[in-house]
Amino acid sequence: MRYSSDSPSPAPRRGSRILLLTLLCGALALTQSLAQAPKLPAPHATASCTTSDQCPKGQLCCPACGQPDCGRACFKPFRGGCPPFV
Repeated sequence: MRYSSDSPSPAPRRGSRILLLTLLCGALALTQSLAQAPKLPAPHATASCTTSDQCPKGQLCCPACGQPDCGRACFKPFRGGCPPFV
């Protein structure tokens, strides 16, 4: 295919296609890395309690939520202690 002298050069179009392809590959890599980000485990409450002795083996008696009047429940330990609530 021949290009006439008054038509635009193919080089700028090729450069913009390479730039677009690079941006798309970067966006794909970013979405894959976000999809593989570790997720924090949700705390699993099993029963109400007043001490950890009342909980199943391997669980702790912790505040059931971040508010003072929530009561207490048995939870699987999170990093060696009660799970944090925000």
